[in-house]
Amino acid sequence: MNNDFATTDNEISFARERLSAIRSRIATALMGSQRKPEDVTIIAVSKGHPAEAIRQFYKLGLRDFGESYAQEFSRKADELADLKDLRWHFIGHLQSNKVKKIIHWKPIIHALDRISLLDELSKYANPAEPLKVLLQLQVDPSDANKSGCARREADELCQRISNIPGLNLEGFMGIGPDIDDHERLKWLYEGFSSNAHLLWEQYSLRDPSRRTRDPKISLGMSDDLEIALRCGSNLVRIGTALFGPRSSKPQAT
Repeated sequence: MNNDFATTDNEISFARERLSAIRSRIATALMGSQRKPEDVTIIAVSKGHPAEAIRQFYKLGLRDFGESYAQEFSRKADELADLKDLRWHFIGHLQSNKVKKIIHWKPIIHALDRISLLDELSKYANPAEPLKVLLQLQVDPSDANKSGCARREADELCQRISNIPGLNLEGFMGIGPDIDDHERLKWLYEGFSSNAHLLWEQYSLRDPSRRTRDPKISLGMSDDLEIALRCGSNLVRIGTALFGPRSSKPQAT
């Protein structure tokens, strides 16, 4: 699909069919559980696609969109500023020196994974309008290609967040390894979810307002959303299955 996304009746129909297919997969994955499809948030990962593609899925009912690169995100957020209830999620690795480029739009930061980034975010913390963050935890410590903090680092980050007015910990994010072994992936995701809930319980002891809430679990993408949902995910990050392949690789800025 090219940069004239969703300008023809056929493209609009394809977008609607893709969204319907994702919703059907979510409903099927949750069958037999106590959870409902409406308990799951679809984050449409729009990196590498034009703002018009976001606008089309917005018209189809989506409100949550994820970007990974600061410059691309800030440009699209500016182009789509008229969509007042659009919710942005910054899901990529965030360099500390890029925070000032995106902070105006108050995205939910999914990839908080180190003290230096927390220190930078704290400069923009405002108790009157808190920043929402998720800790990125390691899913597979043996996977050198995926970032995320280990348990000990996560403990320290949680403790520090609880002492910063204006930063709200919403939950945890993970990126699974690119493997075809579904049993191993299930085992890894179950471990991730278990660690996330233990961390949330400990964090809630320091912040009692969190005790009545479940953490956000941002886990699962186009190829593995069913496994992630069955292991407790409630936010799935869907790119290719909604938008199709990217026409070009976005610049990592």
